[in-house]
Parts: sequence; structure tokens; C-alpha cells
Amino acid sequence: MLPVAPPPPRRRAFVALPLAWAAFILVLTLTPAEDMPATPPWELLSFDTAAHAFVFFVLAVLSYFSSVRQPWFPWRRRHAFSLVLAEGILLGALIEFLQITMDLGRHGEWSDLLSDGIGTVAGLLLLHACRRWWA
Repeated sequence: MLPVAPPPPRRRAFVALPLAWAAFILVLTLTPAEDMPATPPWELLSFDTAAHAFVFFVLAVLSYFSSVRQPWFPWRRRHAFSLVLAEGILLGALIEFLQITMDLGRHGEWSDLLSDGIGTVAGLLLLHACRRWWA
């Protein structure tokens, strides 16, 4: 009788990581203005712009990684790049809309939405360039 091989390890999707990071982004961006710490003045690039791009860069990386590893929705695996891009831009637009409509002392700005999109695209491009090592 042949020995039975153990089943192959399951590829975990880590769905909670991008969801937790998105919740973290919402808390950061929808905190009332008077509760926010002072931001350092930067000469070349505004701190706010860099912060927006960075948090959306991380969100794109986590979302894409989770999307291509999840087994439940094959269409999400096939279209992960475009879905994560659209979701990142839509989340950025939602945040800016909420900042305009909610009375938090915050202001929605087009430059923030542009920074969100740049961070999302940069994260996806990095993953696309490095796909041979983790896919």
C-alpha cells in the first residue's frame, strides 16, 4: 500500500489585512482637524501628499496580494489589478467627499485624490514588477 501524501498547504488570502488597513485609513483621514498633530513642513513635497500616497500604496499592495490568493472568487483573481485600482481611487474619492460633507474641520482636495491614485498605481506597478518572486 502506498503512503498517502499530505494535502498541499492552503494559500491563505489574508483578507483581514487590507480591510484593517482601509479602516485605519478611514480613521486617519476622517479624524477631526483639531485632533490631528501638526505636520512637519517639507520643502519639495507636502507631507500630506506623501502620506496619502504612502497609505494608498500599502493598501494597493495588501489588496492585490489578498485578491490573487483568495480562492472564493475566480473573477476577482483574474481582474485583481483593475479592481484594486478602481477600489483605491473610489476609496480616495469617498474620503474626499466625506471630508467635504462632514463638519470635521477637514477639507476635501483634488490633490489628495490624485495622491491616492498615484500611491495605488505605484503599489500595483511594484507588485507587477516583482510578481515572479511572490506569485
